[in-house]
Amino acid sequence: MPLNRRWDIADVLEACQHYITKTGRRVSFEWAAIAGENDSVEEAHRLGRLLSGMLCHVNIIPLNPTGGFDGRPARDNQIVEFRAALSQYGVSSSVRVRRGIDIEAGCGQLKTAVVQLADIDAG
Repeated sequence: MPLNRRWDIADVLEACQHYITKTGRRVSFEWAAIAGENDSVEEAHRLGRLLSGMLCHVNIIPLNPTGGFDGRPARDNQIVEFRAALSQYGVSSSVRVRRGIDIEAGCGQLKTAVVQLADIDAG
């Protein structure tokens, strides 16, 4: 996760807990589910242990295909198992509907288009 290159995950979770304590509001985490990369039950248990006891919700988004990355979206049955594992830790989750993929406007796709245009302009 790019965020981890800049901030330690423990610091991020501490900041989230501080926000929850101060506001009483739930924190949402976005999880781009990539087949064979981060969609396993074991990965869900790791995430569940990290978030256990925190007032939070995980939005699971099956990966949208983007240029320059060969990853595939997690399968529906894998996401069902992932969510079941998270629930064992009291972590709520939902699956986001993938929209805009057909016009390359899904989550992550627009950034790829902008980066590609910037590369063209720079070249």
